[in-house]
Amino acid sequence: MGFALMFLLMIGGVQEKEEEGIIGGNISEIGEKEIPAEYIPIYQAAAKKYGVPWNLLAAHHRVETRFSTIKKMVSPVGAVGHMQFMVLTWIGWGYGGDRLGNANIPKGILTDPKMIKKYGGYGVDANGDGKADPWDLEDAVFSAANYLAKNGAAEGNLRKAVYAYNHSEQYVQEVLKFAKMYADGDYQKVSKITAGKSGFARPLNTKVTSGFGRRVDPITGAAGEFHKGIDFACTKGQAIPAAKDGKVVYSGWQNPNNKKEGYGLFVWVDHGGGYKTTYAHMSKSSVKVGDTVKMGDKVGECGSTGSSTGNHLHFEIFQNGNRVDPSPFVGLK
Repeated sequence: MGFALMFLLMIGGVQEKEEEGIIGGNISEIGEKEIPAEYIPIYQAAAKKYGVPWNLLAAHHRVETRFSTIKKMVSPVGAVGHMQFMVLTWIGWGYGGDRLGNANIPKGILTDPKMIKKYGGYGVDANGDGKADPWDLEDAVFSAANYLAKNGAAEGNLRKAVYAYNHSEQYVQEVLKFAKMYADGDYQKVSKITAGKSGFARPLNTKVTSGFGRRVDPITGAAGEFHKGIDFACTKGQAIPAAKDGKVVYSGWQNPNNKKEGYGLFVWVDHGGGYKTTYAHMSKSSVKVGDTVKMGDKVGECGSTGSSTGNHLHFEIFQNGNRVDPSPFVGLK
């Protein structure tokens, strides 16, 4: 097998892994919270017709116009409507215009299905009113599904299709991130947890197996060891949610060369105002540095990595660089 072919197969494998969990699925709790409920049937109908994931359409809508909440749905480069189409992409490049997709097209021509068919565009009259209008939500969503399907999404090549939509790798990452968030997957809300007066939520409603403060070291049996957090019982693979909104500032092993050391695999979240939380001994991390998380978002899965005697979550709160007792913050005192 030639090197080039091997490389392509490797890239394909990476892409397949990255796109796991994006294709369809039930709406996640974060999707239920963020996506306007009246839009979901539109995404689903377009997805059924064109064979693309409904949540991919929702993700495009979120990234392009924040679910149609921006005041003027015309971008600085000339993209228009709910799903931000360049007018020549909508009506077809056969119409003529500049290389960026701009043209001075009367609206009566731009929205005429016969003209779109003539010039080879992607605009669709989804609601049967005789117009294919980028400012009509149904038309815009169905047209986006049409475009994505014809650029690879119908065959499962989501990355290729999303890149064709905007020609930006950053855009691809953003859209695929939201697509994963909105369907069942690593980013879904994992539990309905409620913040207390402190603004922090108890991450797990399970038994506290070890509190903050002096204790007998469970590894060495020595008395007087100071436990710097709270341990919650959990089963391997159980989802670990963020205790508060924040930004991931670390995700990985305390010591990649010795996975039985310290925290093992852990995540550190910065909540602003001098507060950070630690989620340690996990079997899997579901986030990366730079990700933003909401309270209840999955950050990883329960495990027993690092210096640990069994599956549990070791949870810490830092205040201005110092570990403090999490108990009063999460309603245990």
